[in-house]
Amino acid sequence: MEGQIKVDFEINAVGEETINGYESSFKKFEIARTKSLSKELTLGDFEEIINELFAEIQSSYDQPEHLTAKIVIRVKKEKNKIIYLG
Repeated sequence: MEGQIKVDFEINAVGEETINGYESSFKKFEIARTKSLSKELTLGDFEEIINELFAEIQSSYDQPEHLTAKIVIRVKKEKNKIIYLG
């Protein structure tokens, strides 16, 4: 796993919906995934992965009002050096 980093992806789709008998109602879908990736990845590579996950979540929720992504890369500092966890 040398040269690899563990990356957490969290994709959320949220929107308001109308349900009889309720004043307001919201629907939320979420995908959470972890993937080991090369440290050489570019922002464009991350965008490709996010777009794939957006397409997956939109297959379950066609027109969400808000579609967001969060990426987490876990690191720690050890003897003035950054160590990637995973």
